[in-house]
Amino acid sequence: MSATFLSLVLTGLVSAGESTDTARKQSAIAPSLHELTDDEEAELDRIIDRFIDGDIGKLRGEDAKKARQEFDKLGQDAIPALIRGLNKAAKIEGSCPATIIGKKLSTMLGSTEDSELLEFARENIGSGVSRTRHSGLLHEMRVACMLRKGELARRGVSEKTPATLTTTEKPPRSMTVSELAEAAGKDRGPRLKEVLNELGKRKGPEVVSALGTAAASYADDTRQLARDLLERTLRRESQEFVKDRLTDDRAEVRAMAARVAADKGWKFGKEIIELLGEDAEASVRDAAHQALVKMNKGKDLGPDGKATTAEKAEAVARWREWWAKQERP
Repeated sequence: MSATFLSLVLTGLVSAGESTDTARKQSAIAPSLHELTDDEEAELDRIIDRFIDGDIGKLRGEDAKKARQEFDKLGQDAIPALIRGLNKAAKIEGSCPATIIGKKLSTMLGSTEDSELLEFARENIGSGVSRTRHSGLLHEMRVACMLRKGELARRGVSEKTPATLTTTEKPPRSMTVSELAEAAGKDRGPRLKEVLNELGKRKGPEVVSALGTAAASYADDTRQLARDLLERTLRRESQEFVKDRLTDDRAEVRAMAARVAADKGWKFGKEIIELLGEDAEASVRDAAHQALVKMNKGKDLGPDGKATTAEKAEAVARWREWWAKQERP
């Protein structure tokens, strides 16, 4: 790539229709981005990888300082590469680069008026990342993309869908699950409740994801409706489906899956004990604790609300010992 265009990519100064060495085409990802060559994308990945290495201590001194300076210069066209870097960093337990990349991305996405870019970000943030200490960050960023997209739609900034009617004009019963999930991220008031109730009549992972997001995102009455519908939906699903939701990246879904599994008497003790001992969200740990007590016919092996870290570890060990006895023939 030319040094001229690289500097423009880093600082985000290339504007639509502006020429550098050659005219830049619009990206297929989103209208506000420019199309980059494979070499240019590779260079952005290199910059972000070096920043990660510097932040976790693999680079030191001037090398780490230079890596941070290059990272700080990254502009709008680097958003897809930053999302790739965020997902990579989120897999590194006990590290901070995911938080820094997430903050930079959140600032960029919070100011964009490109609804296609927001949808791209929502779909790709956290892609391929299993449950980690950064799951909450990734979830919050996806929710923020949905809320920003909804704000743009209310202001009339986003383009209409190709269909004759937009998702805000269609009756919920005639909408696809994808359309309902999109509407759940931007509608408000009575219309939002209609959308959520219709989602509650459907099945599948996308339904659960949308209800889980709504259950963590709105005012109390709407949040409770989404939780009730999420519970009803999970109760209609198979054991394996619910078991998979115990590792969902949405805390509300993990917590509800634990409650439903306990109510159904399904033998997911090992997985629920893992939530009790390892989940980053207190609400999920509390739900796992309550589920285990129910599975143990009301007998509580701890921990209590004032337990120390050591006492919590001891309680988890007691639950594991208890479950090992349940699994014996």
